[in-house]
Amino acid sequence: MADDAAPPPQPKKQAVLLIHGIGEQRPMSTLWRLVDLVWTNAPKPAHAPERRVFSEPDEMSGVFELRRISTNLNADGKRTDFFEYYWAHLMSDNEIGEVIAWLADLAMRPKERVPETLRKAWAMLRITLAVVAGLLALVTLSVFASGIAGLQHTNWVVILVLVTMLLVAAWMDRTFVSPVLGDAARYLRPNPKNTECRQEIRARGLKLLEAIHDSGKYDRIVLVGHSLGGVIAYEMAVHFWGRRNRTMNTTGPVQVALAKAEEAARALQDAQDDTTARDRFRLAQNEMFEALRTTTDADGKPLWLVSDLVTMGSPLTHAPTLLADDPDDFTLMLARHELSACPPQFETFQGKVRRFSYCRRPDKADDPTATPRAPHNAAVFAAVRWTNLYFPMQGILRGDLIGGPVGKAFGPGTKDVAVRAPRPGGWLPHMDYFNGETGPLWGEPGWQDHRQALREAMALEAAAAPVAPP
Repeated sequence: MADDAAPPPQPKKQAVLLIHGIGEQRPMSTLWRLVDLVWTNAPKPAHAPERRVFSEPDEMSGVFELRRISTNLNADGKRTDFFEYYWAHLMSDNEIGEVIAWLADLAMRPKERVPETLRKAWAMLRITLAVVAGLLALVTLSVFASGIAGLQHTNWVVILVLVTMLLVAAWMDRTFVSPVLGDAARYLRPNPKNTECRQEIRARGLKLLEAIHDSGKYDRIVLVGHSLGGVIAYEMAVHFWGRRNRTMNTTGPVQVALAKAEEAARALQDAQDDTTARDRFRLAQNEMFEALRTTTDADGKPLWLVSDLVTMGSPLTHAPTLLADDPDDFTLMLARHELSACPPQFETFQGKVRRFSYCRRPDKADDPTATPRAPHNAAVFAAVRWTNLYFPMQGILRGDLIGGPVGKAFGPGTKDVAVRAPRPGGWLPHMDYFNGETGPLWGEPGWQDHRQALREAMALEAAAAPVAPP
C-alpha cells in the first residue's frame, strides 16, 4: 500500500503580544478586553467570515493562569493568536517609601531639567508634597505642644485630624500608592534594590518573545503595551533586536531594503514634521520588515518577525525625565545607542555620509560604502513601525497625564495619534484605552476614535504597509 501523502504545511499565523500596565492586574482581564475591542466587536469586511475566538492552552509563557486566545480566519485567510505577558506578580513587594523617594526625586529636580510637557505636573507635585509636609509638621508640632501643656489641654481636634490623615494615607497606600505607583517607582528608578525585579521582568519578557518568534508558527508579531507596559514592550523590542541584528548583513533583498530605509530616514530627519516624509519612512520600514521576515539565518529561522510596536498611554512621552537625569542625558543615551530612536540614530562617516548600518568586517567598519551591511544594535525602528495612542491633556485632570506624544523625544518616525476618550468630560481616562463601550466621545473633532485608531495600528485584517504617498 502506498504511503499516505505528507500533510500540507500549516499556514503561518500572526501573533499579538500584549504587555499590561501598572497595578495589581488580574491575568487575562486586559487581554480579553483587547480581543473584544480589536477583533470580536470590530467592524469586519462584508466578505469576511463571522468572527470567533478560542481559548487555548498557552504553551509559550509557562504561566498556568494564562491562555492563548486564537481567532478564526480573517478576510485575508490568516489567523491571529493573542498572548499576554503577565508581569504584575513580579512587583508584589512594593513599599510606600519607594514611591515617596521617587516622587521626591522628581519634584526636587531644577526646572531646567524638566521637559516642558511635564512642567505643570512637576509644579503640582512640588506643591502637593510641600502641602503634605507642611500639614505633617503642623500636626506634629501641635501634638508635641499639647504633650508639654498636659493631657487636660490636649487639642483633640488636632489628634482627630492626625488620625484621619493616617487612615486616609493607609487607605491610599493600600489601594493606589504601593500597588500602582509602586510599579512605576520600582521599574523606572534603577537603584540597586530594584535591579533584580527589573532584570526579571525584562528577561521573562524576552524569553516569551523569543519563544513566539522561534516557534515556526508565525510570520508577523505585533507588540502592544499599555501604560508602563509600553515601556516594557519598547525595551523588549530594543533588547531583542540587539540579539539578532548581527545576522542581518545578508546579501540580496535585505541590503536593498536597508538602503531604502536609510534614504527614507535621512529625508525624514531633514524634513522633520513632514507627514508625507513620515509615511514614506513607514513604507520603507515595512519593506525592511518584509525582507527580514522572508530571509532566514544559519538555523533556518526568520531574521526578524516583529512588524509593529503599539503603545497607549505610554509614560515614554516623559522619557527625558523618567529614563534619564535630564534632556541632555537622554540625548546622550540615544547617541550612545543605549536607547533606540525612530528613525534610528545615524552615524556620520567620512564625507559626512549618514548611515545607521555598518560593515561587519573589522577593516571596513568605518567605510560607508562597504557591503554587506548590518543595521546597528539600536536600529530596531528600521524595520518596526511605532504607533502611539494618547488622550491629549486639557488642564491637569482632563486627558491622560501619564501618556502623551512620544515623537518629540524619540523622533519624527513615530506616529502619534491623538484619540478621543469614551468617558464623558475626559476625566482621568488613562484606563480607558481598552474601553469598547459605544456612546459620545470626549475630545476635539480632529482627534480619532480610540477604538478605530487601535484597530488600524494593529492591522489584523490586513498587515499591509501604509499606502505610499504620491
